[in-house]
Amino acid sequence: MVDIKLLDPPNGSITAPLQRYPWMVNEEMPKGNTADGGTLASSCHQADPEAFRYLGEPLLDGSPVTSEDRSLPRAVSFSWDALLDGKGPVSYDLMISQDRDFDDPLILKDLSAPRAEVLHLHIATRYYWKVIARRSGRWLAESATWSFTTHAAPPRWIRVPGTTNVRDMGGWPLPNNRIVRQGVLYRGSELNGHIQITDEGKRVLVHELGIRTDLDLRGNTEEADPALDQNRVRWINIPAVSYHGMLEGEGQQDLRQVLQVLAEESNYPILFHCWGGADRTGTVAFLLHALLGVSRANLIHDYELTSLCIWGERSRSYWKFQHMMTTFAPPGEGTDQFAEQVAAYLLSIGVTQETIEAIRTQLIVDRKDR
Repeated sequence: MVDIKLLDPPNGSITAPLQRYPWMVNEEMPKGNTADGGTLASSCHQADPEAFRYLGEPLLDGSPVTSEDRSLPRAVSFSWDALLDGKGPVSYDLMISQDRDFDDPLILKDLSAPRAEVLHLHIATRYYWKVIARRSGRWLAESATWSFTTHAAPPRWIRVPGTTNVRDMGGWPLPNNRIVRQGVLYRGSELNGHIQITDEGKRVLVHELGIRTDLDLRGNTEEADPALDQNRVRWINIPAVSYHGMLEGEGQQDLRQVLQVLAEESNYPILFHCWGGADRTGTVAFLLHALLGVSRANLIHDYELTSLCIWGERSRSYWKFQHMMTTFAPPGEGTDQFAEQVAAYLLSIGVTQETIEAIRTQLIVDRKDR
């Protein structure tokens, strides 16, 4: 029997962070625990503060930004020794699974070279992998099974050609050794309008991520329209306003409707977005993460990560974001009870306890031992 020697990722290793670009984090921000027992201080590593510019105001003039899109994932690289026996060309199947028995694996078939790059693996997750060699479709050799763990640092960026700022809401650490569930709720920029999703982008959303619901927060003046096949993906348009505007007046009704969509199990996986996935989307993401128990430091960090996309930078110092923050943690009061404060607010505007519990049930899971 011929064995295939695996090379990378090394057996038992932890990958580099799965973000292609870092975003700076205030070093004084408290650090959350990661799945591997370390700390979460940034999405990759401390970036040079001089390399970035915080804006006092987000981009509001409606003009596209032509800066480089840095809201992109880093692939995990796989390699193994080629099987060279002089008897003809060999192809390889790379098998990757979260289960040691390879139930429901991701399979990259018919690779001609002994290497591959794989995007969009879950963060803070142990994977098992092996390689099978074939000649003319027939089994020839098989490797041993190795394992590796993906780095715990959020976010899990998703590359969706034709749009930007797409990331999994999951992966953020929660109290009591829990984590926000991955693979069920995504936030992003618009799919059509000022930019246009490509056919490959649609494939990623519909076939790779399995999106069932496109929750569109754009208003009527933006000519909101579905971009995905409505035979596969339900399009729900709830025009919304951002920041504190969502917390008062008619904005509260929009928020209740959004949360009702998120409470329905049959709607998942869900993608929610506005234009840039920054302000209206950022407000929903902030409230939802806070409700689940994400720390104040990571709420801020997730908000500012939008700065890596093409729509302009977002800063914690922006007055509308500060206003929203202080609604739940007034100056001089503690900031470690966001979940309870946000839940109390939602109950006060007519969101039911059943809706809150349904959302938490959908999105909170125990952190697996790694």
